[in-house]
Amino acid sequence: MKHALPYCSQRRTVSAYRPIAWMSHHTVRASALAWDWNEKDKLKASLMNEPDRWSRPRISPEAFDAQCQAAGLPADDAATVSEFLRKAQSGRRLAPRWYRNFKFQYDYDPVV
Repeated sequence: MKHALPYCSQRRTVSAYRPIAWMSHHTVRASALAWDWNEKDKLKASLMNEPDRWSRPRISPEAFDAQCQAAGLPADDAATVSEFLRKAQSGRRLAPRWYRNFKFQYDYDPVV
């Protein structure tokens, strides 16, 4: 089952949501719509290792939450993921237990 995200007119907005589509796709295959600890750790690691990818000018927590739900994540997982983003954007440190050096392989356009 593939989850396609709606394409927006701005390329940077679309590329910001690719990791969520990827994680949602792998989650659906692996555990029937419930995020495992490893998907959460990968997202935490990406939030810490790639701050430019997740910066506020690129993506807002509200839009992120809406895209998570549109990708098929359950409301509680979407809220958890959005909370991770809010914490990272406010300067707090997220501590993944594993996958500490994880970065998404998707390219993104940094905001200048």
